[in-house]
Amino acid sequence: MRCARLLRSLTAAAVFVSGLALAAPARADATVTRIVFNDAFTGDRGTAPDVAKWSPTPEAWLDGEGALALDDPMRTAKTFTQKSGHAEAKIKLRRTSGAWRALGVLDERGQIPAGQVEVLADDGVGDDEFHTYAIDWTPSTMVWSVDGVKVIRFTRAASGSPFFLALNLNSSGRRAPTMLVDAVRVTIEVPVDSTPWKKFTTYKAGQYVSYKGSTYRVRERHTSLPGWQPSLVPALFGKI
Repeated sequence: MRCARLLRSLTAAAVFVSGLALAAPARADATVTRIVFNDAFTGDRGTAPDVAKWSPTPEAWLDGEGALALDDPMRTAKTFTQKSGHAEAKIKLRRTSGAWRALGVLDERGQIPAGQVEVLADDGVGDDEFHTYAIDWTPSTMVWSVDGVKVIRFTRAASGSPFFLALNLNSSGRRAPTMLVDAVRVTIEVPVDSTPWKKFTTYKAGQYVSYKGSTYRVRERHTSLPGWQPSLVPALFGKI
């Protein structure tokens, strides 16, 4: 009798263990956003901007309140160029037209790239408030937006080379008054390897799993159990 009970226990344990599995081989079917450039312009009033991030110019200084004051165009340093990504800046500058030029790009020779410009919407800014300027670009095209509204589409004459970012006061050949820039950030989308979530599977911290069309990052090592779906257990999974 004792041997029979022991045999049943061992059989049940074997069935349970056989249900456990390591995560299946991953596949790249999702992306995460990675910051590759960021400047919040913190520092004492009158301090020059970070020369590791920006080419030096005497007409740019920190205002001591978390913004950059600019009286002359400025570009990112030679240590930073990007072939594609999303650039975003919060800028205060009053212009009736050409506002999209406040956040621009330059090629490796420091020149405006050649290409075809298509106007999508009016981009005039007539108040003294901060607005969000953004560029989404690939090796062949760029789209500018102001406060989420797409205003310019640019198709490059020659694709492939990376760009510098530029902060520019000029609009339609005229210079605007001092420009204030609250922050500049550039992000890129990086592919990640994820696997479909399954119960009775061992996951390591940092792995990515997919569940019902969403991707999650595993917060800590664990073996998944029924009812521990990623959407239900935020302590174990962070949605990306």
